[in-house]
Amino acid sequence: MNFIIKILAPIIMIAAGTAVAVMLDMNKPEAEKKDVVSHAPSILVDKVKRQDMRLMISTQAEVKANIEVELISQLSGMVKAISPEFIEGGRFNSGETLLWIDDADYKLALKRVQARLAEADVRVKQAKADAQVARHQLKNAKNPSALALKEPQLAEAIANLKAVQADIALAQLNLSRTKVSLPFKGRMKSIRANVGQYVSTGSSLGRGFATDKVKLRLAITDQQLAHLNLPIGFVANSKNAPRVDFKAVVAGKERTWKGKLKRIDASFEQDSRLLYVTAEVDDPYATENSKMPMAVGLFVTAQIYGQNIKQALVIPRSALRAADKIYVVNDEQRLEMRTVQVKYKSPEAVVISGDVKFGESVVISPIRNPVQGMEVVTMEKADNNNG
Repeated sequence: MNFIIKILAPIIMIAAGTAVAVMLDMNKPEAEKKDVVSHAPSILVDKVKRQDMRLMISTQAEVKANIEVELISQLSGMVKAISPEFIEGGRFNSGETLLWIDDADYKLALKRVQARLAEADVRVKQAKADAQVARHQLKNAKNPSALALKEPQLAEAIANLKAVQADIALAQLNLSRTKVSLPFKGRMKSIRANVGQYVSTGSSLGRGFATDKVKLRLAITDQQLAHLNLPIGFVANSKNAPRVDFKAVVAGKERTWKGKLKRIDASFEQDSRLLYVTAEVDDPYATENSKMPMAVGLFVTAQIYGQNIKQALVIPRSALRAADKIYVVNDEQRLEMRTVQVKYKSPEAVVISGDVKFGESVVISPIRNPVQGMEVVTMEKADNNNG
């Protein structure tokens, strides 16, 4: 019996354990079912567009007068009077007298020379009469000398008359120079003389500048020159001058002006390796419709209109990554990293070429730890017209 019990006991225990396990398995609670959650990141995309693109070149410059000169006295004397516009900022027209130098001495000098003119004229008439008499007296003489015919005396008298006439012209010129003016319409920048002050020949009386136009020297790079599609040394005419827009904040408001690019320098600046172009704005001090003048000395930003590219491949600026890379989402919603050639960049858009096609989706939102081939969930950029 002991032997039979030893054999059956383990079997009974195994059977009992199996029965308990089956009962527990049958009565176990059913596991809660959960939906599988995708861990693919959500990104914002936009389409690669094909459109005409005007290349714009951004630069800066200081407004300079087209003509700015020192007003120099050509005579010595006391300043007798000045124009009401002979002040800083004063306006003047071409040839308008700005300052009068005392002309008394110069009027007397003119009268003295005029008196000499009458004397010189009498001498010429006398020399002509003497020469005529000599010719009559020596008409039968064989080979009379020029001295005998009074020719040198006549030539001397005529030369003296011409010298006096030149002195009169100089005296009249000096008298006219007592009225100091500039040969252009403009404004006074500074003055250095006033009534009662004695000035000498060569003294600076002030400084003025023309207001018919202003010029701006704009620095551009070699790449920006390519955007212009113009040669070094270019000189514009009335038909092919590129447009330039200028803006600056003056009196708390943003002001704008329009100008033209007139020429491109024939050489690069050695230290900076930049190329300078010259733009001009006509009538910068016009005040119609209360327009703010484009004042000399103002610092402005400039937008030069470059060449127009037809049907260029364009992506948003936010789609361009470091090292000229873009992230493209393919038809399988997988991320592809591609390197492109950047032809032009603006704050809003980039013109590209290379391994990219019209209509493909490019990522325009930030993406953490991007990996080639990773799965993504895309959202199209909202149309601005639809809000």
